[in-house]
Amino acid sequence: MKKLLRKICILSMMTGFGSVYAQENNQVYLGLGMGLDYGGVGAKVEYLPVKNVGIFAGLGFNLLSVGWNVGATYKIMSDKKVSINPMVFYGYNAVSKVSGAPNYDMTSYGVTFGANVDIKMGKQGNKLSAGIFVPVRSEKFMDNYDAMKNDPRVFLESSLIPVAISVGYNFKLN
Repeated sequence: MKKLLRKICILSMMTGFGSVYAQENNQVYLGLGMGLDYGGVGAKVEYLPVKNVGIFAGLGFNLLSVGWNVGATYKIMSDKKVSINPMVFYGYNAVSKVSGAPNYDMTSYGVTFGANVDIKMGKQGNKLSAGIFVPVRSEKFMDNYDAMKNDPRVFLESSLIPVAISVGYNFKLN
């Protein structure tokens, strides 16, 4: 793990994304949770190359297939027990699954904006995260959703909501 972190630090210095300060204070988290940033029900890896900036990737199951997301976050109060963090990411941001009508099964990919709150827990630096997001769903997905709504054979158990939430527990790895 230390070799991997060293390679990531060297790469960030080569790309100009890191700094001497970041090399002394970089952080890596592995989280388990549910929501868009976790790829559905799954895991998220977050790397903070500098004190207030994180980059992350999530991978999980989104009720239809493998869901994934990659993005960035800005830690407004990274030194505090509670930090509010604006986020932007790209990847899965909606899914439709219709029993008996697989032609409506679809995953939307696009940009998502939002924020989460990190609450540091215990002495190890682990954190509980909860977020609220506004997905920009693809036109193809929205057309598919409208077709489902207008199909008399399809009964929608729930309507498409304009926001998504997430919750997860993230373990500090270094």
